[in-house]
Amino acid sequence: MTTPAGIALAALLLAAPPVSAAPTDTVLPIPFAGLTNGPTGFTNLPSSTYITASTDPDEPGITRFRCGAYPYCDVFVHWRNLATGTSGAADLLYGSSTRGIAQTGSGTVVAAFTAGGMPGYPGTPTTFLPGAGVWAVP
Repeated sequence: MTTPAGIALAALLLAAPPVSAAPTDTVLPIPFAGLTNGPTGFTNLPSSTYITASTDPDEPGITRFRCGAYPYCDVFVHWRNLATGTSGAADLLYGSSTRGIAQTGSGTVVAAFTAGGMPGYPGTPTTFLPGAGVWAVP
């Protein structure tokens, strides 16, 4: 036996747009501490910063990295997918929008990040404490 209310409810459910999960930002819990090269190539003052790993269910297997507090964040993120064994590195050279994107694949990913710098520049990047963290990639 079908009622008008049941028909109306079924019509509403069928007409509802699909639900999509929101992007997730994971602040990696161990901050980087060290010296990096600035945009001029000379060594910056000692700094400490957190790295954020951003994932989006609409872009499966992709992680975007960004710096926490500084517009110029010259670090390398060394990552490994524990599910697939895939590994790689992404550099966040001065916060460029084209860098810091990694095809990590889906699964649990771990990372460490260290000081970066431009080859041949006078400053010498030094890592006092490598940063680290773990996150899930859809």
